[in-house]
Amino acid sequence: MTRQWTTIFTIPATILCLAISGQSADPLTYTISDLRALYLFDDPETIDWATLYYLNDRYGTRIDLVTVNRGDQFGMRTSMVPDCQIFLHSATLPDTAGMLDSLMSSLFTDRYPDIILRGEPQNNRTYDSLISRLTGKPQDSGRVFHTMKVYRRSDTETNRTERSAVVLNGRERFSRYRDRIEKEVPLLFPWFQMELAAPELVSRYRLKYSALESKGAEPDFVDGIDPYRLPHLMATLVPEGAIRESFVKKARNVESFVNLALNSTGQKRAMYALAANNELAALNSQCHADSRLAAIPEIMAYLTDITDRLQKTARREIGLRWEGKIVVRDSPEGPKLKFIASLSADGPTEIDLNGVYFEPYWDTLHVLLDSTMKKIQPHQSYVREYLIDVEPARLEAQRPESLRFSASIAYGQSPFQVVSSLPIWETPNLSVKFQPSFFFVPPLPPLTVDKVVSSMTWKAIITKPPYFYGKVRLQLETPRGLYAGAYQTERSLEKGGSIDAVRIPFTVSNLFELGVQQQTLSLFVGDRLVAADTGLIRIASCKIDDTVHIGFLPDSTGMLEDVLRMAGAGFQPLTDRSLLTADFDMYNVIVIGSGAFRDYPSLRLAKGRLEDYVRHGGSIVVFGQPTEWPRDILPIELTPAPERLSAADITNRLPSAAVLSKPYDISDRILLEGLTQKRVLSAAIVAPAEVVYVTPAGGSLLSVSRIGTGQIIYCGLPLLEWTGKLNIEAIHLFANLMNY
Repeated sequence: MTRQWTTIFTIPATILCLAISGQSADPLTYTISDLRALYLFDDPETIDWATLYYLNDRYGTRIDLVTVNRGDQFGMRTSMVPDCQIFLHSATLPDTAGMLDSLMSSLFTDRYPDIILRGEPQNNRTYDSLISRLTGKPQDSGRVFHTMKVYRRSDTETNRTERSAVVLNGRERFSRYRDRIEKEVPLLFPWFQMELAAPELVSRYRLKYSALESKGAEPDFVDGIDPYRLPHLMATLVPEGAIRESFVKKARNVESFVNLALNSTGQKRAMYALAANNELAALNSQCHADSRLAAIPEIMAYLTDITDRLQKTARREIGLRWEGKIVVRDSPEGPKLKFIASLSADGPTEIDLNGVYFEPYWDTLHVLLDSTMKKIQPHQSYVREYLIDVEPARLEAQRPESLRFSASIAYGQSPFQVVSSLPIWETPNLSVKFQPSFFFVPPLPPLTVDKVVSSMTWKAIITKPPYFYGKVRLQLETPRGLYAGAYQTERSLEKGGSIDAVRIPFTVSNLFELGVQQQTLSLFVGDRLVAADTGLIRIASCKIDDTVHIGFLPDSTGMLEDVLRMAGAGFQPLTDRSLLTADFDMYNVIVIGSGAFRDYPSLRLAKGRLEDYVRHGGSIVVFGQPTEWPRDILPIELTPAPERLSAADITNRLPSAAVLSKPYDISDRILLEGLTQKRVLSAAIVAPAEVVYVTPAGGSLLSVSRIGTGQIIYCGLPLLEWTGKLNIEAIHLFANLMNY
C-alpha cells in the first residue's frame, strides 16, 4: 500500500490540494469572473463534484453540466444552484440532421465555454461532435470567446507519466467541499446520496486540446487563461485613443474596487462593492452607446451578464432589496398598466430614494413618476403603486419590446440606479400536470367490433401564483382509441388560490394500440400556450385477487396509492394510531412504502403486533428504504446497503420462485431493461431470507423471509418508478407481490 501511495504522488504532474473553505465562494468572486467550464457526462452518479466545486470556489468559474439523451423531439431543461453559478442542462436530441445545431444554439447563444471537461472516459459521438464544433475554428473572427482547453477524465493507472495531465487529490477536495456538495447538489439531483458520491483518491484529467501555446506541465485547468478579461477586451476591440483609455481604466477600476471589497468588511466593503458597480454600470452604458461594440452581440451579452451579477451582489452588500412588478389588467376601456415599486433597507444604513422613472420604448424621453425624496430607514420598506396611462396599442401582446422602469437611489454619498425591465406580455407562472403522470388500464375483452369499455378518470392539476386570476383554456390530445368525456375546457381561475383540480373522464376502445402511448394536455391563456404536460398510458394486466385486502403506509412520492387504485385493489391507508389499535387480521397484505417510517412514529412500537400478524399468515411487503431505516421495526434483520448497479450486476438466484411466476411470469430482461447504466439501488442485507435478486456484494433486491405461516417480502428495486414508466413486467411484479 505504501509503494502505491508513493507512486501516485510522484508522477510529473501537479496535485492540487489547497486549503479551501467548505462554504460557498465569496459572492464578489463570482461577479467579475469570466471563466466558464462545460462538464459533459452521461451518468450523473459519476460526476466529479469535488473538481467542479474546486473550480467554482477557487476561481468563481461558472459550471455548466450538460447531459444529452435520445428522444423523439428536441428539448432542453435547465436547473441551477441559486447565486453559485452552477447550472444543469438536460437535453433531449432526436436522431435527425441539424439537431446538433439546435443544441449548440441552446447552450452557447451568448458565448463558448473556456474549458471543457469530459467527465467519463467512454466514447460518445454526440459529445465528440459538440467538442469538434467548439474547437474547430478557434480563430473565428465572429466570436470573442473561444474554447481554450479540453480535458478528459481518465483512469489514474494509465498514462501516468504524461506531463500535460492535471492530477487532483479527490478525497481531500471532496472533504473540503462536503458541506456545499451535500446542501447544493440535491437542488439539481433530488435523489443524490452523499455516501455514494465520494471520489477515488486521485482524479486525473488528460489535456486533449489546447488553443494556447504549450508551456510544459499543466499546473491547473485555468493556467494561461485570464479569469477577468474585460480590460483586455476593451483594449483589443476599441480603437486606440481617448475612448479606449477611458474604457480600459473603468474596467481596471472595477477589478480594483472588487479586490478592495474582498479585503474589507462592514460598511467599507459595501461602499467598495457599490463603487465597482457604478464603474461597471457606466462602462456598460457607454459600450452600448458605442456603435462598434454594440454591433458585437457576444460583447453586449457579456457586459449585460457581468453587470447584472455585480449589481445583484452590490445590492446584497448594502442591504438593498428592490422589486418592481408590472401588472397589466383588462378594463372596459382596454388594458391598463400599473407599476408596483418596493424598496427595502435590510442593512444597518438608511437608503435614499430620489426618483422613480418610466422609460417607454417608443420615446427617448423618460417620464418622472415620483420626484419626492424619501429616506428608508434600516429594516424598513417602502411600497407604492403607480398608474400609468399608455395607449392600448403600446401594450399589444405580440410586440417584442420591454417596459422599463428605473429608480434613482443613494447609499451614503454614492448614487445607485436599479432597473426593472419586463416584457409587455410575460407568460404567467402557470403549470398543468397529470396526476399521476401515468395510467395503465386492464386489457379489453376480445371482441371483433369496436366496443368502448367502462369509463375511467384521470386527474390534472393546474398550479398558479395566488395573485393570478382570469380565464384559461385546456386542450387535450389523445392517442387513437382513447376518447375523452365531458370536462370543462374553459375555466376561470380565482384570485388567492394556487391549485385547481381538473378531472378528465375517458374511455378506451379496442382501437387503442398496444405499448406505451402518450396524451398531451395543454393550457392556454387567450391564444397563447403557457404550459403543457404529457402523460403515459398503456394497456396492462395487474390483476389483484378480489379477496385480497391491503393496508398500506404511503411512500414519500404517493405513487403507491396511485398504483393500487389503477390495479382496482381493495386497499386502505393506515394511520399512525391504527398501527397500535387496528385489527391487522382484516388485511391480507400490509405494505410499507419507501420512507414511510418517517411519518409513522408508532411503527417501532408495533413490532410485536406485526410479528404476530406475520406468524399467523399475514404478508408484509417492504419497498426500498433509505439508510436511516430503523433496524428494530421488523422481526428480521433488514439493513439498507445501497449499491450502484446496472442490470448486468444483478443475479437471479431463484428463477422459478413463486414471487416471479404467480400469477405472472416475470422476464428479467424486460424488468431490468431500464438499468443500462449504473445507478443507486436500495439493496439491503436481509436475514433470514430466500434471496431472489442478489447484488455482487450479497445485498438483496428481492427476497422472501418466511415466519410462521406468513412472510415478509423485501423489494429494493425501484418498482414504483418503473411502473410510472409503464414497464409491463414492473406492473406484473407488483401484482405478484400483492397476491403472494
